[in-house]
Amino acid sequence: MNLSYEVKLDIKKDAWNWWDGCNSDSHGVDWKKRIKQKEVLDGIVGKSEKSAYDYLLPFLNDKYKNESAVIDDFKKYIEDEFDSKFYLGCKKIVEAMGRPLYRNDFTFFLTTFPRAPYDKDCGYVWQCVYWFDPMSVFLHELCHFQFIYYWRENEDSPVSKLPKDQFEFLKESLTIVLDEDFVPLIKEPDEGYDIHEAFRQELKKSWERDKDFDNLVSFGLKALPNHYKD
Repeated sequence: MNLSYEVKLDIKKDAWNWWDGCNSDSHGVDWKKRIKQKEVLDGIVGKSEKSAYDYLLPFLNDKYKNESAVIDDFKKYIEDEFDSKFYLGCKKIVEAMGRPLYRNDFTFFLTTFPRAPYDKDCGYVWQCVYWFDPMSVFLHELCHFQFIYYWRENEDSPVSKLPKDQFEFLKESLTIVLDEDFVPLIKEPDEGYDIHEAFRQELKKSWERDKDFDNLVSFGLKALPNHYKD
């Protein structure tokens, strides 16, 4: 595999994560509750993107100056981690999911907001500078990318017919393939979100029977109605 990646600090990408994170919730998580400073929330919550940026860009410039050592250290850390693990991590995802990588180049945007969104079409993953396992973050999102590309966007797959919320429930739960099999490449098993825990445990038992991702997806589709509730 001919693979490449870049690690970037882009203030507008970081600002977007703050704004979007403080004005949305997903997978049972209200992201703004992770921010304790009232004055920061007042500058973001309920504001348009443009209005929030008027607050966020000066705020982040000051934050970057005050936390320059943290950001620089994390950038070096992620580059060191990926120098030794990036190729192997991609190879293991290919083996686990039984499909080639949907793309070979990725960009990691450093963020100071405690959330790791992604853009599958561009190969973007946000990496929080306060988190200790960037390889786990990447492989979690790469599992999503592969599932979206080969199953969700495949009109012949029943996954393509799922309503959005059910698809998201299944997608997030399927990262159980990263559990023990990927340690110590990742530092801890992938835990996922609390609302998916019972479904993940059932999927894990299925996965351990044959380690066949296509079979896991088929099992997951059948078991999904027992776990997903509107």
